[in-house]
Amino acid sequence: MAPDLQDGQRSGGSEEEMDVRVGKYGELHAVPAIAWIASFGLCMLGDVMLGRWMLLPLFVIAFYGGTFIIALVTYPMLSFWRGWLRRRGLIAWYLIEVGGLWGATTLVFLLLSPWWLRWSWSGTSSLQVLGWVLFAGSVMAGTWAVAKMGWARLLLAGALFPSRPGAEENDVPQRLVVEGPYRYVRNPLYDGDLCLILGAALLTRSWTLMLLAALYLVQLALQLPLEERELRERFGISYRRYCELVPRFVPRRRPVRQRDLQP
Repeated sequence: MAPDLQDGQRSGGSEEEMDVRVGKYGELHAVPAIAWIASFGLCMLGDVMLGRWMLLPLFVIAFYGGTFIIALVTYPMLSFWRGWLRRRGLIAWYLIEVGGLWGATTLVFLLLSPWWLRWSWSGTSSLQVLGWVLFAGSVMAGTWAVAKMGWARLLLAGALFPSRPGAEENDVPQRLVVEGPYRYVRNPLYDGDLCLILGAALLTRSWTLMLLAALYLVQLALQLPLEERELRERFGISYRRYCELVPRFVPRRRPVRQRDLQP
């Protein structure tokens, strides 16, 4: 996921103007980070108790299947959503996104689980070891990235409430996150998500999750041009400079610094 930027970065304002709490090591959003790692841990624990893979593949396919649907209805319709949400606020979007789109996706995959959960292969324990390494590493890296982004950015609120009054009224941070993994790569969550899906597929030996990984690549191909265009239009030179210095998917060797982004 690309980082959001602050209006002050463009106009010369300070971080404090948006009332964003930034400590010595940057932003830290503990609650979403704990929720992220705990959700996967609970799924693993539940599957151990059940004695078969069920909760983990269901959570992965429902979560990322939901993100696919959300991306399709968000970025191509940004103007509509911004206008519709202007008077309704952030909670209305969360109800649509989490309660509606993600909830409906989860329900569909839950009802269909007797069929798609059986679409798996047998044997190949070495691939499961590789899957476990990919999965565990991706969850840890994702926790790091999520801790820097926070709920609002993760749920696309930054793009839906870009104006200064709208962002302030809904407590949506609008600053450039050049901290943690975002110092090395522009989309650490997207990198980690793909590895996580592939790792879960190998670990659970699920052909359905392998198909999901392919669909996730399609999602990125469709979403990233729209996402990056929207960020360039909103934040101009600051984001263009960030794109020049920080690769999209392959991490750079040395971390970029905030002062490196000054034109």
